[in-house]
Amino acid sequence: MNFDFNEDQKMLQDAVREFAEKEIMPYGREYDEKAEYPMDIYKKAAKLGFIGASIPEEYNGAGMGCVDEAIISMEFCRADSSIGSAIDLATLGVPMLRYFGSEEQKENFMAKVPKGEGPSAIAITEPDCGTDVAAMRTRAQLDGDEWVLNGTKQFITNGKVGIYTVVLAKTDVNASPPHKGISAFLVETDREGYKANPIHKMGMNCHDTSEVVLNNVRIPKENLIGVENRGFYQLMRFFNESRIKIGALHLGIAIGAYERALQYAKERKAFGKPLIEHQAIQFKLADMFTAIESAKLLIFKAAYLVDKGEPNPALSSAAKLYASETAIKVTYEAVQVFGGYGFSKEYDVERYYRDARVGTIYEGTSEAQRIVIGRTLAGRIKS
Repeated sequence: MNFDFNEDQKMLQDAVREFAEKEIMPYGREYDEKAEYPMDIYKKAAKLGFIGASIPEEYNGAGMGCVDEAIISMEFCRADSSIGSAIDLATLGVPMLRYFGSEEQKENFMAKVPKGEGPSAIAITEPDCGTDVAAMRTRAQLDGDEWVLNGTKQFITNGKVGIYTVVLAKTDVNASPPHKGISAFLVETDREGYKANPIHKMGMNCHDTSEVVLNNVRIPKENLIGVENRGFYQLMRFFNESRIKIGALHLGIAIGAYERALQYAKERKAFGKPLIEHQAIQFKLADMFTAIESAKLLIFKAAYLVDKGEPNPALSSAAKLYASETAIKVTYEAVQVFGGYGFSKEYDVERYYRDARVGTIYEGTSEAQRIVIGRTLAGRIKS
């Protein structure tokens, strides 16, 4: 059993860290305050092959694996919680096309994302349903050679800046159970009737998060992704990898906050000695270190199994669950180590604390992850 990255992965980590410390780390506060998507940084990262690294080379990717993707996600967010996650999530609309899209969809849309032509999105959540995917109300009806989509999606990352959005919609309202009547569609964001309204948030301010309104949006029949009424099952495949990515992003947030707190504790003095010489602070840092190292093991084991062709839904959920909750705990304690300065925008940990909070909500809440794990243990979900 070898817990080390191989030589290629070590070189990748070094290259991503060098890029992130130069092109991401210095600009975190600036982009947080102006609440603007870091398009230029996304394009620079794409040029180096860091966006959608696991996409096959024939579609402008680097042909890497899930472990490599997790390394990139971790290093991006170690450098900055907001910019790092924003550019890494440019690929949200990629997995559905990669695994279920037609050759035309892959070449004309998916291949643009790693090339730096623009981010992508996936629209699942609605105003009245998040975790309960089967309760979605967005409809897609076939009218001749076109699908007509109507409905509203909520909290959609890249809903405005993306070049396309993968939309999940009901195609059979009489299906029983309801999740058997859901399909996935590729919707270009410049289609007539597609409107994205920005949502202002507590954190992740440079993320483009939108309410997406679909008002009689017409798309070609061939924009159906995969098989009609199989969208829910395709989505479950998407979650196996996307939850690992979200976990890796929040692992990076935890590492970034921890490293800043550790450095501050070595420099700041109280009662005549550095903070780190006080046992109360040592205990905080020890707990942060332990949680981070535990999260690493979960993230990289889950990613390893994906690369091995043996994805484990329970482990992917466990990795996302533990890493996102670790990020919240670590950033909380990082602010505490900084004291009053931790509450000031002058220091990064304030932003990391705000940005970490969404981790237990998006891409499946912590409660939803526990349901997946529990159902797997009960034999209701195959691992």
